[in-house]
Formats: sequence, C-alpha cells, structure tokens
Amino acid sequence: MNPALIGALLLSAGLVGCATPSAYDWGGYDQLLYLSYKDPATSDAMLVGIETHIGALEAAGSRVAPGLYAELGTLYLERGELDRAIEWYARERDAWPESKYLMEAMIASLERRGMERTEAVQ
Repeated sequence: MNPALIGALLLSAGLVGCATPSAYDWGGYDQLLYLSYKDPATSDAMLVGIETHIGALEAAGSRVAPGLYAELGTLYLERGELDRAIEWYARERDAWPESKYLMEAMIASLERRGMERTEAVQ
C-alpha cells in the first residue's frame, strides 16, 4: 500500500475521532459560559438557560451532564440564594457519586454560613 495513502487514512481517522459527540447534552453550556465571562450581566440568562435545559433533560428521562447541577448551584450562590445553592449541590451529589465529598463540603459550608446569618439577625 502507498505510504501517503496510509498517512492520509490515519489522519482522517484521527480527525473523525476528534469529532465524536459528547455522551451528554450540554445544552449550549459552553456558549453560555463564554458569554457570561465576556459580559457578567448575562449570568441571569445563563442561570435561566441551564435551569431550563436541566428541566427538559429530566422531563425526557435523560441524564444531566456532570457538573451542571453544581454550576447552577454556584450561580444561585453568587446571587446570595444559599438554600437554592444547597438544593442544586445536593442534586449534583446524588446524581454523581464521585462528587459526593466536594458537594457535601460545599453544603456544610453553606449551612454554616446560613446559621451565621440567622444568628447575626437575632
């Protein structure tokens, strides 16, 4: 066989391998993340976009991509909504056991912060 042909076949096989679709539907997460970094005022749109996407995946019985629940929790945390952040971190922990220890640490930290807020108000 011609060495140039073999090289071309290997190159095209490598390129096809790079184009393999993800096992998860990320729902435009990469674009939303890029836009929110470029313009932080779009973080509300990112929150709505991810939450809508998660709802659609769950309604269809599809598995949510790893990290999306936690990302949504972080967006709520940035808004100061500790209870909502804890809710989404717990969903990440339950969906992805490999994130259990990190999510439990985040939840415990937020619960302490919530208690400190409550004590400060009293």
